[in-house]
Amino acid sequence: MRKKIRRLIRLISPFILLTLTVALIGGCGGGEVNDTGIIEKTFPNGFKLVLKENHASQMITSIVLVNAGSKYESDSTNGFTHFLEHLNFDGTATKSRIDINEGVKNHGGYINAFTNKDATTYLILMPSEYIDFGLDVQSDQLFGSVFPQDEYEKERKVVTEEIRKDYDDISYRVEMFNDSIVYAGTPYQRTVLGSPGTIAKVSRQAVINYYKSQYTPENMLAIAIGDFNADSMIALYDKYFGNRPKGGKGMEVHFSYKFPASDSVYYRKTDTKTNFINITYPAPLYTEKDYYAFDMLARYLNADEASPLYIALTKGDKPLIQSLSVNLDTKKEFTNLVVSVMTNDAKNTDEIIKRTNEVFKNIIEEGIEKEDLDRFIVKAKVGEYLLEERLHYWGIMKAELLAVGGFDFVNNYIDNLSKVTPDDLQSAVQKYFSNIKYVATAVVSKS
Repeated sequence: MRKKIRRLIRLISPFILLTLTVALIGGCGGGEVNDTGIIEKTFPNGFKLVLKENHASQMITSIVLVNAGSKYESDSTNGFTHFLEHLNFDGTATKSRIDINEGVKNHGGYINAFTNKDATTYLILMPSEYIDFGLDVQSDQLFGSVFPQDEYEKERKVVTEEIRKDYDDISYRVEMFNDSIVYAGTPYQRTVLGSPGTIAKVSRQAVINYYKSQYTPENMLAIAIGDFNADSMIALYDKYFGNRPKGGKGMEVHFSYKFPASDSVYYRKTDTKTNFINITYPAPLYTEKDYYAFDMLARYLNADEASPLYIALTKGDKPLIQSLSVNLDTKKEFTNLVVSVMTNDAKNTDEIIKRTNEVFKNIIEEGIEKEDLDRFIVKAKVGEYLLEERLHYWGIMKAELLAVGGFDFVNNYIDNLSKVTPDDLQSAVQKYFSNIKYVATAVVSKS
């Protein structure tokens, strides 16, 4: 996987693959058109497709999400999925690594992939006149990789080196420590990359077995956006994806998650000059109405100098923090609200938590003005419009949301967000913060 992409995805909250609710329509044409003009189709082999026309430029992107991630691994196989993502660029029965990577570039295209805990996403961006070539390459990657032995050993070294470099990255170590506490006892405790030891031991056959179990049509969702005719695109997807044999739905993971509220701080000392604190609170599931109120809450608290939380943590002659971010960590099984800060002094930790909790209590008492909510909605809509014009980047930024709730969830997100009222937000905060529960982790300097 391409490291810059993976790091971008880690900044968004992680998500898992959920099957789209789509009409089962046979044949290669005539998918179901919903009231937004978007076409949804499921092929007889279970492969799911969403088409969204955008004629702003003569480009098309194909985004395919595969139900494969570290969530579906075990402790002994941790890192398989990310390693496999690398290997899928190394050749098929009909295409070499050069054919795949340079072939796409030579046709004016862009190809990439990234792995997270819940899904692996493959994307390709092509001039519309060469989309047939692009889909041929993408489908061959997903269904026809052969993992040449010489490339396999090269890729093992590349992935091992990537893991070692990330272990040297303080932000990655902060992430691993926080996940080990917040996700303890669940598949999300595992990292995406695994360990050098695991990758050193994994056999080629073990990776092939995992590939065959997870990379099946039933386990995939494709979204095509760009300058195309819908019927023609359905025919192309049928040619390259719809005719692949069924292979089963792959592994399923079932577990229950109990929020590990401790109202205390777990510390880890390391070589760092800056101290990192994460405070995690339980939040509504993505299927609940209050979820969107919490999204608005996160936007409100993330509003830089207009944020009441930022003001509370930086007031006075000696600000407690140097940076602040608030986000929703959304999974199929649960959602958490995460407040992340950096501070120069680890002794500030208790006061940071105290002031953060006071901000939630103030919102319960005072609420939020409608003008503020309107401002965040306008900003969200403008951001969405801009993102939709950047076809492959849309896929990068939306992949994890797509993996959580499918295309309908993503497509209706802004509309649902727009329905949040000040009373909705105040009520949701009242429900979750009248009796505050949290768990906090702090990675701090040894000195």
